[in-house]
Amino acid sequence: MNPKELDLHPLLAYFEECHEGDLLSFVQWLDKAVYMFHYLPMDAFSELERQNTCHVLMELKEAVLKIHGV
Repeated sequence: MNPKELDLHPLLAYFEECHEGDLLSFVQWLDKAVYMFHYLPMDAFSELERQNTCHVLMELKEAVLKIHGV
């Protein structure tokens, strides 16, 4: 698949099925996931893995907010 021709239908279907089309609900779950990282044992992930994972989740959140027009 050409990266410029990304099919986002599966992602949109997920929003509809699991969040009833409410993108802000999805954003709240992303925030909770980042928050929960603080409660994992320190040796579960390296500091860099923790930081990179939180960064990816926050970037995904920003993209969803842009889609939603917030």
